[in-house]
Amino acid sequence: MASPARCGFPARKNSRLDAFLRRHLPPEVYDAVRAYEQCIVVSDSEKHTLKYVVLTDRLIYLTENPPKSIRRVVALRDIVAIDLIDDYPEFLSPPDRETNQHIRIIYYSTILKKECEKSKGVRKFLFPFHHANANNKKVKEENNGPIFWRGKKSNSLNESIFRSEEKIKHFGQLKSELFLKDNTLRKILCLITELKVTAQKNFILKRLFWKTSDLFYFLVNKLHEYLPESRDKNALHNTSQRADELVVCIEIIQTLGRMFRETETESLRLNILAAKKGTLFNLLVILISEPQIPKSGPVFDIQLVADSTLVEMSLDDELQKLILEYTDTATALLYEILLVFQQGNIGLESTKFAISWIMSFLQSCPPIITFVASIVKQVVKGLSASFQLLSPGRAVLLYQQFYILKSCLQYSKTLAEYIRNNYREEFRYFIHMPALEKRLPLCYPITQPTTQLFHEVLKLVEQKQSVKC
Repeated sequence: MASPARCGFPARKNSRLDAFLRRHLPPEVYDAVRAYEQCIVVSDSEKHTLKYVVLTDRLIYLTENPPKSIRRVVALRDIVAIDLIDDYPEFLSPPDRETNQHIRIIYYSTILKKECEKSKGVRKFLFPFHHANANNKKVKEENNGPIFWRGKKSNSLNESIFRSEEKIKHFGQLKSELFLKDNTLRKILCLITELKVTAQKNFILKRLFWKTSDLFYFLVNKLHEYLPESRDKNALHNTSQRADELVVCIEIIQTLGRMFRETETESLRLNILAAKKGTLFNLLVILISEPQIPKSGPVFDIQLVADSTLVEMSLDDELQKLILEYTDTATALLYEILLVFQQGNIGLESTKFAISWIMSFLQSCPPIITFVASIVKQVVKGLSASFQLLSPGRAVLLYQQFYILKSCLQYSKTLAEYIRNNYREEFRYFIHMPALEKRLPLCYPITQPTTQLFHEVLKLVEQKQSVKC
């Protein structure tokens, strides 16, 4: 729904609309506005009415042009499918008609039904997504027209919500405390957890995170202190300390993933990644490298061995669980980073060149082979270990794993040859459609995209040459 800005994403430049949204939306909703764009609404009650579509982190709104009232259209949680429609809006002139794409959003209303008692079934919206400079937009709804109502400020929120000024102050305090040199590992963990949880509730913290590069740089450097091996020599032999370090690293990576996710409209994010290529490369190497853990040293006291066996086994089991959790978390963040290069043009010639550029770097890193192998093995294990349905979290992870494999097959000749030469049999006997269908429930919104992505990966595995350079 957004115009292609110079950095690849829309910008909020309409001061009049922005002031209107600030006045008429609750602070927590205004802070969560991701983008807005002009559109032309077509429905049973309206014919080609020029309006603005406003996207937040939870809802899609419509407002007049010029804005007079704000109306909720659909909750993002109710969207079950997004399809590209191959047609042309007849009401546009030929140049604009050819530079528009229609996107159909299908959703099942739950919130709307409760509040309006008129919403039922599945509705379809047609949204344009254009490539060039077309300014005319179209929104069309089927099934008796849209249901609108004014957004009301809520005075009885379930949780305490900071206003913008308080959020900025809170974020500044978190940064100041994180940057203290005498912080203990436990203190760092508490602060990063607070940052992650707060960013989940308040989108403005994600904007503040990307406003400057210092916190991104700090978190990556903190990861580098512990990964792939600890700079603290005591941790080379102290299993408990190493476990604590891995817990902190997982929390940092999850926090970075939170900051990457749903910030596509933030041009500052792209600017920082482009300016901090060295930091980004360090992060990529960390994500694909397996963490090193202490090896059990010689023990000569037989009684000591007897007394400590249970504890040592427990710590070893904990470390193995942390390694698995780390791998899953690293996979999720790598997926988010690849999305950045797929979606945005970081000062390079084209989007395709951008993704091939990052894959070229990854294939030059020795740990990538082991990392790709681990992803294939995890996919095999997930699809063949049992036929129990995947949890929502594991289903999302499976999609992310397939996305990374597809990127390797498409944009890295070296990795594509490695996957084909070493795992063709796995894809033939274990990674196949019947296994996927038994593991992914049809009710999951991610099932259809995963199935489509799965077909693309299988096709690329069977091809001899598919790298896009």
